[in-house]
Amino acid sequence: MKKVLMLLLAMVMIISLIGCSSPAATPDEEPAEVETSVEGTTNKYNDGTYTAVSDANTRGYNMATITIENDVIVNVELEEFQAMNNPKPEDYSYEAYHEAKDVLPERFVEANGTAVEVVTNATSSTTKWQQAVERALEKALVEPASTNEYFDGVFFGASEVGERGTKFARVTIENDTIIEVELTETTIPDGEENFKDEDYGFDTWHEAVEAMPARFVEANGTDVEIFTGATSSSTGWMEAVEDALENARR
Repeated sequence: MKKVLMLLLAMVMIISLIGCSSPAATPDEEPAEVETSVEGTTNKYNDGTYTAVSDANTRGYNMATITIENDVIVNVELEEFQAMNNPKPEDYSYEAYHEAKDVLPERFVEANGTAVEVVTNATSSTTKWQQAVERALEKALVEPASTNEYFDGVFFGASEVGERGTKFARVTIENDTIIEVELTETTIPDGEENFKDEDYGFDTWHEAVEAMPARFVEANGTDVEIFTGATSSSTGWMEAVEDALENARR
């Protein structure tokens, strides 16, 4: 009996020793590492083709059409318009203008922006095209630079060319408000279009050209009363101001 007890005691001790020498329980496995994706860079510009114009003066304005692909300007087309809204012709006599129109598109593409060298003797054309390209780039922005509907500046507009001539407007805008309007009109008495001036012999027209700008400013748009006795001029100027506002749109 004593031997049996000793044998049982020995077995218990062996089992205890085996338990102590056994490896500890395997802890819970750590969760698999989650791959974190690096957020891709967001494009600054939307892909597409965008057109904008420069400020206008009595001699006209400039236009730029740019094409953007993946934040890169891939193409630029330039045009310059004269006082009667006609593009400068290929036989325009000032050579520096043609040089600027030829070389600036490539410069804008290479710079991918407007930081380009001014073409010698074509400073006015260069700076106007820079402004037009800058505005076109603003139109392309993914996140608009402003909540305003219009760019600030002076914008040119024209009516359709009619049998009696064309109506023109230069509209100055600040913070979506029309602050000044200048109106002109052409006449075609002998088949050649010319601007009406102080010698034009219809007094009501002179009254209308003086009075209508204030009406556009007060209305901050084209919802204005037609000037009595100058219906054709009034409606044409409404069309021209509307065109100027469209050119100013962001």
